Formats: sequence, C-alpha cells, structure tokens
Amino acid sequence: MRARTVVALTAERLGLSVLVRMHRRLHAWRMSLRTNTSIFEDIYRTNAWLDPQSRSGTGSSHDATTAVRAALSPLLTDFGIRSILDAPCGDFNWMREVDLRGIPYTGIDVVPAIIAANSRYAAPDRTFKTLDLINDTLPAADLILCRDTLVHFPYRDIFLALKNFKASGACFLLTTTYPGHSNRDVPIMSYWRPLDLQAAPFCFSAPLRLVSEQCKETPYETKSLGLWRLADVPPHGPTLR
Repeated sequence: MRARTVVALTAERLGLSVLVRMHRRLHAWRMSLRTNTSIFEDIYRTNAWLDPQSRSGTGSSHDATTAVRAALSPLLTDFGIRSILDAPCGDFNWMREVDLRGIPYTGIDVVPAIIAANSRYAAPDRTFKTLDLINDTLPAADLILCRDTLVHFPYRDIFLALKNFKASGACFLLTTTYPGHSNRDVPIMSYWRPLDLQAAPFCFSAPLRLVSEQCKETPYETKSLGLWRLADVPPHGPTLR
C-alpha cells in the first residue's frame, strides 16, 4: 500500500484535526531536543523568514525600522544612556544605521556565524560576542535592547531571560511589546506571537517611554518598543523567586 494511501485512510479514520495535533506534538517533541543555538543557526543558515534584506527577518529591514531608528538616538540622550547591550543583535542590518553618538555598543547573539559576519562592523566602541542571553553572564551596560526576541520564547525562557537581564546590573530594558494584545504561551523556542508585557503573566508597569514602530501589518499596528527600569520589572514564576 502506498504511503499516500495509508495517510489518506488514517486521516479518514482518525480525522484530520487529530493528525494535525499528532504532527504538532511530534514536531514540538523533536524541537524540544534541540538547543537554542541549533534552532536559530538553522533559521539563519536557511534564511527561514525569507526576507531578501535581512536574515534576521522582515522586522529587521530598513522599512520596518524607520520609526525605531528615528526615535532611538533621542531616547538615548534623554535617559543619559552611556552604554548599550543589544541582546540579540541579529545580523546588524538596521542597527548599523543608528547614530549612537559615540555610545559604546556590544552586540551578542547565540549564533556564531552571525557574530563572525558582524565582525566587519566592529570598531573601538562597537564589539560583537557569541553569547546566550538566557544562560550566559551578560556584559555590563546601561541599556539592554531586546527587540523582536521574547516573542519567540516560551514563558519559561522569557522569565529566565528577564532574570539574566536583571543580574547583569543594567539600568534599563528596551524591548518589544504589543499593547492591547492577549498573551499566550508557546510550547517551544522559535514559535512567534505578539506579547503585551503590561498584561498577565508579565504585569509590567507603564513604560517610561513607548516608541511606536508604526507597523502597518494588521492586526499588529500597536507594535512598540517599551522602555522600563529593570529594577521595576517584577519577578516572574518559580525561576525568578
């Protein structure tokens, strides 16, 4: 009996929805056996998000970051930021266009190939390091920029990342949030969904500043970068107690 026939008969007997759930569970199990490094290495190597400009995805294109690039330099001045940790930095496609006004910058990423490629942008006040923002000791900085990242993490890993950000001694966190969206967990790393960091289970206070990214994609128009003092970010879950 041909494989397609077997699949068709199985689908008829079990129902397509059951097969879909079985496939998703099998995929989740396989992915759970992989490290964060291997997951994001594959995404980078295959250009899985299919953006012609940036292997970090469409959100890192010049068009998608126009509002962020315009707002970032004034924000750094207004809050007296003297050093930046970009965690993760991705392929540095848009950040290299930002005027940091001589502020020392460190970009980290879990994918060694990304850091190797970014080395061409290194300068006395700009360094790149291969580090895992969840598990590794992070370089000291006034501000941690974490854009388009926590939206790919299961809750458990988000809580671990926040714990590590706090442990770094940084003063501020500038990170992606979608005000007004409902939150849901995902089973494995690399799945994507919007997160509202002021809603449960995160319950952040109102941000010191909210930078709209002026996203034109429905229903994600509220996509923003929110600025918080890390001291004001509440602890979350058993991993942070």
